[in-house]
Amino acid sequence: METSFLELFTQGVVRFNAFLWGVPMMALIVGTSLYFTWKLKFIQRHLPSAILLSARKSQSAGAISSFGALVLALAAMVGTGNIVGVAAAISTGGPGALFWMILSAFFAMATKYAEAVLAVKYREKNEQGEYVGGPMYVLRNGLNMKKMAAVFAAATALMGFADALMQTNSLVAIYGSVFSAPAWVTTGILIGLTALVILGGVKKIASVCKWLVPVMALLYILFCLGIICLHFTRIPWALLCIIKSAFTGTALLGGAVGITIKEAVRYGVSRGVLSNEAGSGSGAIAAAAAQTPNSVRQGLVSASTVFWDTLVICLLSGVAVVIAGDWQSGNLFGAELAQSAFRSLPGGPYLLLASLTLFAFSTLVGWSYYTAKSVQFFIPGRVEKTVYGLWLVVMCVGGFLSPKLVWELADTAIALMCLPNLLALWLLRKEVWNETKEHLAGELAAARQK
Repeated sequence: METSFLELFTQGVVRFNAFLWGVPMMALIVGTSLYFTWKLKFIQRHLPSAILLSARKSQSAGAISSFGALVLALAAMVGTGNIVGVAAAISTGGPGALFWMILSAFFAMATKYAEAVLAVKYREKNEQGEYVGGPMYVLRNGLNMKKMAAVFAAATALMGFADALMQTNSLVAIYGSVFSAPAWVTTGILIGLTALVILGGVKKIASVCKWLVPVMALLYILFCLGIICLHFTRIPWALLCIIKSAFTGTALLGGAVGITIKEAVRYGVSRGVLSNEAGSGSGAIAAAAAQTPNSVRQGLVSASTVFWDTLVICLLSGVAVVIAGDWQSGNLFGAELAQSAFRSLPGGPYLLLASLTLFAFSTLVGWSYYTAKSVQFFIPGRVEKTVYGLWLVVMCVGGFLSPKLVWELADTAIALMCLPNLLALWLLRKEVWNETKEHLAGELAAARQK
């Protein structure tokens, strides 16, 4: 049988990602997280204060409130990657991938903190008088590395459009499976709903996210807990399986090829970065728009997003998939594996459908903003509406591509974002220390105030 162009292209992207996400990239991402955790004296221990600060109101300059920046970042982070992406990581990297995802995310909170600190410190006002920032501005304003800034902005725009493909693709697959809905119907409705929000600008996006993100996260957590409770006798087995396969690899049923430790680490770390975005720097774009009295407060608030996204939602999602046991066949991938796990719940396919719809919608909304700001870095002025229009056009294609290709393209884009962002973090690490020494004590005191 003749191999199609798309199949050949997908194989090429897979090989390229195997190079990008090799041992050096893993060492770079994990090493950066460990280094900042050590130098910041275990900044993760201030998580309770960070959560309290996220709800504090501030009259400081910024386009949106600190909480608005938090939910905007979470909207972009908490997407189908938390459901389909976690399932895909388990199907390609085994249950051990979940272990490496959670472990890397815990240390990545320090990276997320540092990204936000630098984003606020080096942000600037655009022609509309709004604060804008992110790693591209950090690279340009803090290091005068204009070419690297352009690389990051271009990679972020690429990731944004890849995300438009990814979220649409996941929804088309699940709606087609449950309702036999044509791809063009699902895509059309999703485009219409997304357009209603993103064409209203950042304040409209943030206002929608303030109620959407908490509601959808709480509902999905309850659904996952329901699956886990239905299989509560298998909890010890599932946890042992996750830990054991992280260090020994995974043998699959049905004569499928086994999964190595290297694959468990590769898919666990890469999908963790894809989900919580720590190391990629995208969340810093939202942090830069926040109304915050100093960089450290927003750094702490941004670090808490990793906790909610990966250490809560992704962990429960992964345990639910592992405990259901259908990953052992080696024949299910991504959305199919998630759907199989949800079948144990009454009305499970419909609950999964509702969760995927809300998650995909929130991520489309959040990443449309990141994409617009990345393009605006190259073309100053009111380009948001043009970018949003192009974004909606790209969504049209997402429902008709291979899920494997879509997820691999996202892995490529996120890797290309990580490299310049991690370079900026390393070169400006002393600025992070100085900002922390100046403001941390005051922010911790503010968190304790009633």
